[in-house]
Amino acid sequence: MRSIMNNFVLLGFLIISVFSINTSNAQAQEASDGIEEVVVTARKREENIQETALSVSALNARDIENRVPTDIRDLAADSPNLIIDDLQQGPGSPTAIFIRGVGVSDVEKNFDPTTGVVLDGVFIGANSGAMLKTIDLESVEILRGPQGTLFGRNTVAGVINLTRTKPTGERGGKIKIGYDNYNTHVIDGILNIGTPEAAFKITGTHREQNEGYLTNAVDGQDLGREEYTQITFNSLFQVNDNIEVELTLTDEQQDQDAHTALNLGGATTWWCAVYGQCSPGLGIPQSGDRYTVYNNEPKRRDASFESYTGILELRWELSDYYKLDYIFGRKTTDEEVDQDWDGTPLTLYHTDRRADYEQASHELRLTSDLDGPLNYVVGLYKWDSEYTIPMESRIGFFDLFGAVPTQDPLIVVPIYNYTHQETDSIAAFFEADYDINDQITLTIGGRYIDEEKSSNACQGGGPYPDCGVMDTDADKSWTKFTPKVAVSYQANEDLHFYASYSQGYRSGGFNGRWGNEFSATRPYKPETVTSIEVGVKSTLLDNRLRVNVAIFDMEYEDKQLDVDIPDTLAALGRQTVTDNVAEASFKGIELELNALITQNFSIDLNVGYLDPSYDDFFADFNGSGAAADFTYLEPLRAPDLTWTLGLTYEWEAGPGLAY
Repeated sequence: MRSIMNNFVLLGFLIISVFSINTSNAQAQEASDGIEEVVVTARKREENIQETALSVSALNARDIENRVPTDIRDLAADSPNLIIDDLQQGPGSPTAIFIRGVGVSDVEKNFDPTTGVVLDGVFIGANSGAMLKTIDLESVEILRGPQGTLFGRNTVAGVINLTRTKPTGERGGKIKIGYDNYNTHVIDGILNIGTPEAAFKITGTHREQNEGYLTNAVDGQDLGREEYTQITFNSLFQVNDNIEVELTLTDEQQDQDAHTALNLGGATTWWCAVYGQCSPGLGIPQSGDRYTVYNNEPKRRDASFESYTGILELRWELSDYYKLDYIFGRKTTDEEVDQDWDGTPLTLYHTDRRADYEQASHELRLTSDLDGPLNYVVGLYKWDSEYTIPMESRIGFFDLFGAVPTQDPLIVVPIYNYTHQETDSIAAFFEADYDINDQITLTIGGRYIDEEKSSNACQGGGPYPDCGVMDTDADKSWTKFTPKVAVSYQANEDLHFYASYSQGYRSGGFNGRWGNEFSATRPYKPETVTSIEVGVKSTLLDNRLRVNVAIFDMEYEDKQLDVDIPDTLAALGRQTVTDNVAEASFKGIELELNALITQNFSIDLNVGYLDPSYDDFFADFNGSGAAADFTYLEPLRAPDLTWTLGLTYEWEAGPGLAY
């Protein structure tokens, strides 16, 4: 691996060196428009992406529109070492985001994200609802590596920073109609009204998928149908020359068929006799067709998701040198899904699960723009969230000594679990740049976090508040300081080198899928990711070529995983809980290249190489009672190589038309 990395680094710097030699000749030629300058807010201030001392990929509104994306998953190819997947485990499109091999794949809200999805300055605190639609986006920034200083907790992998367009204050609008696979109809619309002093915008999207890619053999229906609607109202008030206030309200509604289980095991004798669907062997679906399932919950749209989001932002230019920002965000989600987990026409294991979630955040930030060598960002942050999950599990039992089972089990036993968890967190942060001279800049930052979590777990013979079997409470608090140090060297206006040390913090918590009082009250610790990164950013050939290279080494401590542990209170003497059982490292290289060949033809290339490994991983996964060494396993969703090559050719087809 070391040889591959060295060769890759050598290639990147060789490309930069060769083109740097020719830069002076190119600049002597007739100037051209070149590649458009990219301005990012990755460090809570506007700056040229080529002068930013971190790995960041960015798309503007035109880039986003040209890709015709449906949601942020369609933009993953625009960054190296980025994986975005739909977990297919419930309503609200629960999202698994992995940056540089670091991520989490779970729908439960006790599992905090590793990547911060930030919408208009507000952190989205749960995986459900994080698969944001891409209508009306002004910019998307993908920050790779821990961002604990300016973005806070639960950004150990990085940040996806999305900003929607502002109301223009001019009357106008647009509408877009589309058609997609599975008889899917899409309509998007934007309407701007008002004046520059009081501007308003309404944005809407509706997507309806009327056919699915799975067939339920029980009733012959397609599964996979979905209906999604989003309405956003945005207002912008220019109070005076220095103060503006923006309010954004969003309503999301989603109804879909619940994801269903597909039985991959072989059929038993009685199954063949009753249903005539026999698998030839292990690993083959019962029907012999992976797109045919057996689900005795033939309901339409039996999974729903509702979300309401409000964002209030105050931007105040205190003077020519200082700017004050205040952002308040509140988001609520309501989910409900009735799901068949056994993959059979029988009621063997079904769940009726609801999840109510609420978050509120406040951020107050002061940003300087001084003429001297020192500039900084300082701020305060407060976060509160809570979620509630009342769940009914229905387990079917047969008369094991009787004849072949009938369509329905002899007994269906309901089990009622109720989980409520709350999080309260406050933080103070700063990041300062000091220009040692015209070429060297030192960056120092840090964030202090004080966090508390509480949990209530209840189990009874009926719906909540029946807690006759168990009713228990637990709480735990943590504090953490996450530092950052970086050095930048601007060799000339086209060549920028940097090195950085940063740390990220992912919250600890309590098990959301508990089996008894022991697992419900047993906390797991926070995770820490420490990153060292060096990179070079170059703009060459009279601004017609950009080549950026980054090398990183990320050390992952106290990684949270589900493991099997002894438990004398459990029915089988053991149960599965979340625990801190592993240390891991993620080393790699990233290359991003943009070339403007002609005014109409451009090439974009990004390549990510990753070397992921577990350094310490002892756990009991099979219930043997003894921990074993699992360092040989490979981390999930951490491919060795990711790459994307894009070719773009544009020409005008007529007034107002471009292809």
